[in-house]
Amino acid sequence: MSWDSTKNIVDMPNGNFRSILGYAGESLAIGRALVCGYNLFFKAWRDAKYDAVLDANGVLHRLEIKQTSGNSSLSTSSGGRTGQQIDRSAGSRERPLSTEDCDFILGTQSLNGKCWIIPVEIIELLGRKTLPFYFLQHFEEKWKIFMFENKYIISGFKNMNDDDLNRICGSLSIDVPKDPFIQLGKKTRVTVSSRIWKIVNIWLKIYQSI
Repeated sequence: MSWDSTKNIVDMPNGNFRSILGYAGESLAIGRALVCGYNLFFKAWRDAKYDAVLDANGVLHRLEIKQTSGNSSLSTSSGGRTGQQIDRSAGSRERPLSTEDCDFILGTQSLNGKCWIIPVEIIELLGRKTLPFYFLQHFEEKWKIFMFENKYIISGFKNMNDDDLNRICGSLSIDVPKDPFIQLGKKTRVTVSSRIWKIVNIWLKIYQSI
C-alpha cells in the first residue's frame, strides 16, 4: 500500500517538506526495527557519525539510515549537503559510505515503509553513491541478517586473504566467471575485479539464505 495520496496534503513548502521526509524516513526505519524486537540506541545530535546502533542479542551494529520517496534508487552517500546549505559555491564532499562510517545502511521508502538492510562493505567496494531498486531487491526486508551467527557479518570480508575467500566461495558453491561483473540494473552492469565479485556474491548468497 502506497501513502502517496496523502503526501504533503497540508501543502508545506518543498524545501521544508524535503527535510520532513528525511525525519519521517528515519522514524519509519526505527519503528520497523523496533517491531522486529531489536533494541536501538539513537544518535544524540544531528551530525553524529552514524544514525543509530542496533543491538541483536548483544551484538552491536552501526546503522546509517537513508530514505527515499522515489521509485528508482536510494542514496548511499555521505557529505552531499556539507557546505551546500551555507555557501552555494562550496565544493561537494559527497562520497560513497564506507566501513569507516557504519556497518549497515538501513534504507526505507518513506511512502510505503519498505526497508532494505545493506552491508556498507558492498557500497565501499562498488564505490556507488546510489543503488537502483533493481539491485536493492537482494536486501529487501532482510531483517534477519542481524541474527545471522557468523563473525563476518560484523567484520565483513574485504580484509580476508584470497585463500580464505576462495574457501568460502567453494563452500557456498560460488563459481567466479571469466569476466566478472555486478548486475546493478536490468541494463546496467559494472565490471569488477574477481576479488570484489567474490565478496559481493558471498554477501548475496548469505542474503539469499535468509
